[in-house]
Amino acid sequence: MSKWTDIRDGALDAMKQGALNVVEETKQQFLANFLEAGVPVVEEYAAQFTAKVKEQATNETGWTKIRDAIVIPFAVQIGIYIGKQILQTVQQQTAAA
Repeated sequence: MSKWTDIRDGALDAMKQGALNVVEETKQQFLANFLEAGVPVVEEYAAQFTAKVKEQATNETGWTKIRDAIVIPFAVQIGIYIGKQILQTVQQQTAAA
């Protein structure tokens, strides 16, 4: 068997034996960790992506220029903002419960 198959089978066996015993505390900790460490990474990637798209807009014309200068950067920023707000609200509501 390949190394990958051994790893896959080991992970599946661990899951069957309860390695993924997800309780409320686990979910709350995951959400807190993701908001603290994961969201900043996503925000940084989005900022770099948006900057690159805006940079490319200078070489475009017509609708493509509008797409690259306004539409894509706005969509990325609003998507990140809404996602972050939803996660923070869920975290606050579940912590209070």
